[in-house]
Order: sequence, then structure tokens, then C-alpha cells
Amino acid sequence: MNLNMNNLQQPQPYANVLDSVPLNIHGGGGAGARGDTNNTNPSSNNQTIDVGTPRHPTGWSSTTIRYHNFPHLPHKKGDSIDSSPFRVHGLDWYLRIHPGGAASAQGDGMVSMYLRCKSAAEQNVAVQAEFSLAMLRNDGQIDSMMSCPCNAFRRKRKGWPNFISRSRVLDGSCQLLDEYGALTVIVKIQLFQERDTNFIPKNEIGLIRLLEEVNNPTEEGKEEKEEADGYRERSSTANSADVKFIVEGGETIHAHRLILKLAAPTLAHLCEDVDEDTAIPIPRVRSPIFQGVLRFAYGDVVPEEVWRTAAAVAANNDCDGILSSPAMELLDAANRFGVVGLKILAETKVAESELSISSASDLILYADGHNCPLLKERVIDFFVAHAIDIRKHPSYQKVTESPRILDELMEALLTKRILRSFSLGDNDVDYDSMGVNLLRRKLDERGLDVDGSREMLIQRLECWDRKVVQKKVKLSAGGNLTSSVVT
Repeated sequence: MNLNMNNLQQPQPYANVLDSVPLNIHGGGGAGARGDTNNTNPSSNNQTIDVGTPRHPTGWSSTTIRYHNFPHLPHKKGDSIDSSPFRVHGLDWYLRIHPGGAASAQGDGMVSMYLRCKSAAEQNVAVQAEFSLAMLRNDGQIDSMMSCPCNAFRRKRKGWPNFISRSRVLDGSCQLLDEYGALTVIVKIQLFQERDTNFIPKNEIGLIRLLEEVNNPTEEGKEEKEEADGYRERSSTANSADVKFIVEGGETIHAHRLILKLAAPTLAHLCEDVDEDTAIPIPRVRSPIFQGVLRFAYGDVVPEEVWRTAAAVAANNDCDGILSSPAMELLDAANRFGVVGLKILAETKVAESELSISSASDLILYADGHNCPLLKERVIDFFVAHAIDIRKHPSYQKVTESPRILDELMEALLTKRILRSFSLGDNDVDYDSMGVNLLRRKLDERGLDVDGSREMLIQRLECWDRKVVQKKVKLSAGGNLTSSVVT
């Protein structure tokens, strides 16, 4: 909803607005409508229906701007002064003040103020945000606060032409100017963005039939297999496996070197210089976990019961639940054998689990040591919210042994960082303000590797950008040279 800010003089309470609007909800919705309601009480006439994807607030961020020597600033009607750009939620903003009123102000002697999202204007991308502007009195009290509900910032500024009368600002009894004539304005901004969705690489190899055929039961077990689920005749690829592994319990699993080179390169490296008759031992990996890794490498999915077990363990109050879950086992095995897609999928499963005070320290150390930036991002956010309790837990002692991680936690605590889950367009290169899921999407769009630490992801994108610029410069130079030769 776009508001005409020139007509917005006073903030209107949401409750009053809703009470004055009769609900007239018709059935049959169009595309994107959801018919579920949040209130199912039959005696109630109020209900809420989400149409499309709801946006979620990031939390408020406050910025203080001081206009020094305000009485002597240019104050003809239309004169304006822009603040220096300031950064909020990864975006650049600035405040424009008209000390003598904007051209659209009603009458003379007004002070107008407008907020603009510089990043949205430069990229011509809509940014959903709500904000408030207020003046700070000398006694520390807020004065003349005006608020605007969620609005789309793009190229235009949002604000009020008749924010306050100039005479009131200059009136010493109002205490709006300090002893040196400085006016202090408080800007509060809150973004609304769609809930961050996890990036999972596509798994399109589609060779699971090969894995199933080379691991079919022997002739002795064929009859039981037929009775269980119907036995399909073995095809000509049934004997095509050229490597075998032995996992815990002594079970032998067959596979193909070429496919492993494509989808599990680290595991394929173990097969080098090993003949087909020699079984390669896979220590510290349970058979279901290793089979899940291979199924994913061949283009299939990990059986659902593995994830259900993981969710059940994570929901347990046991402090080590997440750390010992099948999802964590799969994450560890996928990382160990180079199955990037499964690693990221398992990482999201662990990151979505219910974190705890007891597991946070171990998880951040694991995420940092195994290049799991999404998990690390979520754990850092958990640290910011529960820092006092985590520091009291004995496991935190291990975190104090890493000055680098401590520095990252301190920065997150001081800045109250909020990473973006949305892009401002193709020219958006402010990677430091982006969440890991957004960084991975940008890498995937460019055909680049999506694995690695947050720092590695950003370095790949920056390297790509430099190469694109260099290529454009060469093409431009070549075009100029051709033109000169033709001339």
C-alpha cells in the first residue's frame, strides 16, 4: 500500500483503523490466497487471512542526527539540507530537512522532514519499511514524534511537510535546541522482509537405479526379495560397480568411481590406486548414514525417516540432542566425503533445530571449523539473544580459546546485526549485509561454488564482479580501437 505522505499529518492507531472497517470476506480466493484463519472461534466475528507471503519485521534500529546551528541554516521556503548517509539494516538512508518548510508545506514558517532510502533509489527496488521521526529535548524526552506504517520506499522520500512550526523549534521554553543551537532528530526504522528461505542446491544426477542394481540381494536372498516387494530382473548394469566399501557392522556397499568423482570427489579420492576386489573401510560412519550419502550422490533423497528421527532427537531436552542427531551425522559425513548438496541440506536441518544454551558453544565451534556458514549465522543470532546464559555454561570455556570467534560474537552483540534476506537487484554488491542464503543464491545464479565459509562466499562474488568489470573494460577498449581503425 502506498501512502500519500503529504496528507499524513498524525499517526493513526491501527486498532482504531481496524475497528472502523467492516469485515466483508468472500469465499473462493484467487491465486495465492490461503483459506486458513488464525481465529477459529465460532462465536467470534474476527478472522485473519493471509494472501501471498507475509512479511516479517526486522526489529527497530535508531539513528541520532544533529543539525548544528539550526537557527542560522538556510530557511527560505524550499531550502533543504541532507544529512550524511547512514546505514540501517544493510541499506543506506538519509534525512532531508527543510528548516523553513518544503514547497508543499501549508503556509510559511514550518519545518519539513523527509526520509529516503538511498539504496532503494539507486537500485530502483522497493523496500518495505516503517519509520518514525522525533525531536529530542534537552531533558532527554521525546518531542513531536510522527510515525508512518509500513510503506514502500523506492525513489521518493517519505515524510511530513508540516512536521513542526519553526517558531516552536526556536522557542527556548520548548528545549528543542541546545545551548549551541543544535537540533537533535531521532530516526527509527524497521524493515519488513519475507521470511528467509533456505537455499538448497538442486540434485539432478538421477542415477539412483545404478546404485540400487549393484547393491541388490545375492541369489540366496533373491527369493525373499521377490516376496517382499517384487523383484525386478537385473539389468546389464547390475555388475558395473567398480569399487566397494565396508561400513560399521561389516556390511559391504558397492558403487561407481566415475559417479563418485562427479558427486562425492573426496570419497572418490579414497578409491584411487585401489583395485575392484579390495573393500575400502569407512570408519566412524553408520551404515544408514553412509547409504544416505551415496543415495544423495546418485541423485536420490535421503529417506524421510532419517530426518524424522533427527527432529525427534532435537526436540528432546537432552543437551546433546542436536549434536548427536542423524542430521548432524549426515552433515559430518557429507562434509567429509565432499557431497556439497547434502551438506547444505543437512546444515539447514541442524540450523532449523531448536538451539539450546548447552549446545550453542559446541555448535558454533563445529560450524566454524567445518565451513557451515548458515549454521554459524543462526548460532550467532542465538548467542546475541542468550549471551549471559551461554557464558555461564561450562562449554563456553572452549569458545574463549578462539579470539577470532570471540571477536565475531562481540561485533554481533555491539551492532545487533540484521542480515538481509532480499536482494536489491543485479547491481547489489553489498555482500557484507547479506545473509548466507542470499549469498548462496547469488553464487548459484553465477554458476559458482556455494560451499565454504561466509568469507569464502563473499570473496568468490567479489572476484566474479572484478572479472565482469575487467571484461567490460576490455570490450570497451576493443570497440574504441575498432572505431578508430574504421575512421
